[in-house]
Amino acid sequence: MSAGDRDPTLKPGTVLASAPLFVVSMGRSGSTLLYALLNKHPQVALMFEADLVCLRYMFLRPTAFCNWSERWELFNDALRRHGLTSAEVNGCPSDFCSAFTATHQLFARRKGATIWGDKSPSYFNQLNRMADDFPGARFIVVWRSPKDTANAVLRARSTGSAHFRRRGAILREFIGYETLKKECDRLLARGKPVCQVNYEDLTSETPLVMEQVCDFLQIPYDDSLSNLDGADRSAIYEAPHHANVRGDKIVRDPRPELVSSGLRTQIGRYVAWWHQVYGPHWPPYPQTTDGAVRAPNRISRIVDAGVYRMFRTWDEIVRIGYSSAPISLLVRYRGRHPARA
Repeated sequence: MSAGDRDPTLKPGTVLASAPLFVVSMGRSGSTLLYALLNKHPQVALMFEADLVCLRYMFLRPTAFCNWSERWELFNDALRRHGLTSAEVNGCPSDFCSAFTATHQLFARRKGATIWGDKSPSYFNQLNRMADDFPGARFIVVWRSPKDTANAVLRARSTGSAHFRRRGAILREFIGYETLKKECDRLLARGKPVCQVNYEDLTSETPLVMEQVCDFLQIPYDDSLSNLDGADRSAIYEAPHHANVRGDKIVRDPRPELVSSGLRTQIGRYVAWWHQVYGPHWPPYPQTTDGAVRAPNRISRIVDAGVYRMFRTWDEIVRIGYSSAPISLLVRYRGRHPARA
């Protein structure tokens, strides 16, 4: 079934959106909260960090050897978490765009929703490539104070998250922050539909922000979207650092501070640098900065960028491995290392 075609499982008079919606942020920056609120809307059915975009390499394999649904499930339990099975998606086409569309629309049809897509921080550096893959795609970008993002990473690490205990976890997030900015600006320059949300505003002025998001999506707003009561969290990884979003109330209180003075200074220097490059209004938070903090010098930025690229190269190697390694090897590996949380 092509995107936008009528489907008998939908309510009469409704059609699936012709292209996906992507909710993107850096890790630990508030996109999970927005996902939980937005998915309460009867017209919205986003998948949670399904990350099929990250495994596009596997679609380069010959169709007979693609095994894309099995590899996808081994990567992050995406099918199980969303109540889907390999048997249901094995009949889907074996090219990336068609497989993405078919599986995400299948999930939306289960709910009777019309807006389909994915929420993931893994897409921060691929927005324009996704816009090329899906010309009508819409994007919601969530920003959060870089220092608070780093603090959230450290808190997740302290609760045992293997994903955020990786070497370079914080560097990935705050250097990648500028990458997301460049991707977002390029989308806007191309005239693509983009809605930008600040996590700080989402938690402090939830009804106003959700009303703006609904206006962007051209769907009716309801006050129930401003709280977590009744939100479906079944696809979200079972992990301590998701405890707040699993509650019924949005946590607005300050979190325990784990950022060291050295890391705080490093992040502050990058914020000062970004203000020089992009103006005083980005990043949107913090709204006030220490004027005495100097931007990092050119050598420091080059070193940090080099280390960042090294970590990102390793991330790509892992994805290529899941896309091309023998299934038997991936099964044995996954038996020792459960899907990331």
